[in-house]
Amino acid sequence: MSDPKFAAEFALAEYKTLRDEILKKMDHRTSLVVCSVTVSCAVLGFGVDKRSGPLLLVSPLISLLLGIFILFHNTQIAAASAYLRKTFDEPLSAGARGVPGWHIPAVEPGSRPGQRVLANHLPLVLIATAPALVAIPLALANPNWVVWVILAVDGGLLAIYLTLLLRCRAQRLAGRPEGIRSTGRNGAPAL
Repeated sequence: MSDPKFAAEFALAEYKTLRDEILKKMDHRTSLVVCSVTVSCAVLGFGVDKRSGPLLLVSPLISLLLGIFILFHNTQIAAASAYLRKTFDEPLSAGARGVPGWHIPAVEPGSRPGQRVLANHLPLVLIATAPALVAIPLALANPNWVVWVILAVDGGLLAIYLTLLLRCRAQRLAGRPEGIRSTGRNGAPAL
């Protein structure tokens, strides 16, 4: 890559491709959130109406599985964003110090952790876990063997979800972007 024009075009193509991938994953994440809320509420309502413990416990299955997929999308979005920030935004912003723009935050990114938790993380955690908090006590009102089997699966999924969530948070607090484990060619995230 001795030709600077080719290198610039290649870098721009990589930037655009990753930005498009991030936007697609954000759209998929939004669809998963809407699906989780809609289906979980419908199944909960139907289970309460039919007074069926096993049916009530289907709602946490759905919400926790979709919650795990949402975490996966968040991890991929964070990995691609960190790569773009490190590879493109930081080097380009270094030459534009003092020039205001969308790429320069008004405050340091870590200065308002409470705002990020309340605005982003808490709603997604509640969407994944609230159906379990509602369905489990209702289903245990009339337990049978089917309820206990589904409850065991719900408990396993809840443990997996919370483990993945805590792992992502620990990586973020350690200063590593969520989920960057494997990289593709030239250090780009393997999406």
